[in-house]
Amino acid sequence: MGATRSKAVFQLSRVDSPSTRARALVFEDVRSVELLKRLDRIAPSDIPVLVTGETGTGKEIVARYVHDGSGRARGPFVAVNCGALSPTLMESELFGHEKGSFTGALSSKPGWFEVAHGGTLFLDEVGDLPLSAQVKLLRVLQEREVVRIGARRPIPIDVRVISATNAELETAVAQGRFREDLYYRLNVAHAPLLPLRERIGDILPLARHFLGLYAKRFGIDHVEFTKEAMAHLRAHPWPGNIRELENAVQRALAMATDGRVTEEDLRLRAHAENHGKGEAREPAQSGLEAALVALFEHPEPDLYRKIEDTVFRTAYAVSEGNHLGTARLLGISRNVVRARLMQQGLLGGAPRRLRVRIGFQDFGVLASLKNTRALDEALAAHGAEVEWIECATGMHVVDALSNGTMDLGVAGEAPPVFAQAARAPVVYLASEPPAPEGEAIVVHERSAMGNLADLRGKALAMSRGANVVYFVVRALEEAGLSWSDVDIRTLPPGDAYGAFVRREVDAWAIWNPLLTSLQREMPTRVLRDARGLAPNRAFYIGRRAFADAHADVVDAFLGQVGTVGGSAVRIDDETMESQQSIADTFHRLKFIARPVHVGDAVWRRAASAHSAGR
Repeated sequence: MGATRSKAVFQLSRVDSPSTRARALVFEDVRSVELLKRLDRIAPSDIPVLVTGETGTGKEIVARYVHDGSGRARGPFVAVNCGALSPTLMESELFGHEKGSFTGALSSKPGWFEVAHGGTLFLDEVGDLPLSAQVKLLRVLQEREVVRIGARRPIPIDVRVISATNAELETAVAQGRFREDLYYRLNVAHAPLLPLRERIGDILPLARHFLGLYAKRFGIDHVEFTKEAMAHLRAHPWPGNIRELENAVQRALAMATDGRVTEEDLRLRAHAENHGKGEAREPAQSGLEAALVALFEHPEPDLYRKIEDTVFRTAYAVSEGNHLGTARLLGISRNVVRARLMQQGLLGGAPRRLRVRIGFQDFGVLASLKNTRALDEALAAHGAEVEWIECATGMHVVDALSNGTMDLGVAGEAPPVFAQAARAPVVYLASEPPAPEGEAIVVHERSAMGNLADLRGKALAMSRGANVVYFVVRALEEAGLSWSDVDIRTLPPGDAYGAFVRREVDAWAIWNPLLTSLQREMPTRVLRDARGLAPNRAFYIGRRAFADAHADVVDAFLGQVGTVGGSAVRIDDETMESQQSIADTFHRLKFIARPVHVGDAVWRRAASAHSAGR
């Protein structure tokens, strides 16, 4: 098989590919051929493959090549762009959901893992997955089963996972943005794709392929490149890789006459000057530094935000309003591009009202404000409209704030600490008083466990990043146990509930209102609550850039929170000391990779902060 599949031109057999790039593989460069030979050895097995390379280098092509060379070739090939999934619906899209499991879930829906059963699931831009989805993905890969949101019964799946990224996942792991255990699970076999400028031998075969493809589509019988055009193609650096090459050939063909594509038809000279050799970029770099120095000598209020906004608007203009082009230039996901466009009023080309995206859970003060629409009315007076985003846990809120798809929200005491350790731009706005009686470790009423010491060797369910993390640490220390003495099962609340009901775990660390609901549903016993161990505070948090730019909106938000809750206050010294103790404990136990100073993440209203609508 290897000798046949590694030939220079390989036509994929599937006909459901989304683009011309995914239907044909035309590699002749010696390094590309070596990669194909390596893929031939990898393809027949079921091991996960991580494909890396710049945007447009053909990562999906490689994934389909591996799929078609495997025993799963007759099964489905499902390609999912993780960067294009809404953060709030990410888990539903990947793992599925049951009817009524969340607002808007009007029917049951299988996730992409179920759709890919018996075949291959290609996770493109896997580095864009939020930490909450990473945890569940890791469990699916380990257990080879999925549990839909709102379901209690796991569904076995038989799927090979091929993932791809244009990001440095090792750096993301070091910064705490990507789980190390998931990285090693995905990176069993590595397929690095060089940029097109480093595999020059592929340029002309690809160009001829696209020329023939579009000539047939345009109804042109015969067309070819001139010698000058071919030399020009080989000399161009192709910063956009295969995608740029395809677009250039298609455009040139539309301009060509007499069956010949010339150097002038390609119109690459300006691109070569802008993106060519390193020495051509140095003056631009020097000019940028000079401009920044001039700004720093006469600093203006909110200078960093203005520079950041200018960079974004310029990239958007250079990309001629193309979302994907803007994302490629800045090295960010399209979700972040869309969020910034909405924030700056650029989406659709017309100014829009400020949209404030608020994360809430289906209980507490924010849920009440959503139901009464009091906050919507209060923020409307500031020229803003509210987009309510329901989240399963506080970590979902933190993840969304971190990637720029949410502005304000509420979470417990642990998620902001994890966010700060990962250098996420999340700030504390206000807190609620402690409620230690609202979290507990529970067991079934007839459990043989009588005290915390009996947890040794037992399975304890707990949600990632929830308040109960600190409480469990303190509870185990009180019982003379260490973290490693207990089989900690990190599960989302819905999965943890199912595991507890099925007695797959011996105990569950839980918080209100889930605690009260569970006690009503079944006979349980509290092994220990958090009184005397952990404060169990709720924090109102925000995205730093949003809070700095829209201080009056934040004030109106906190005003409504205080009116309904009656107890939300700005962060005081006692609260900061409590949070610092949690942060220090997490660092001591290596839950976070670096120490943090909580005070650095407390938001303070700047006198120069811009208001919404101005």
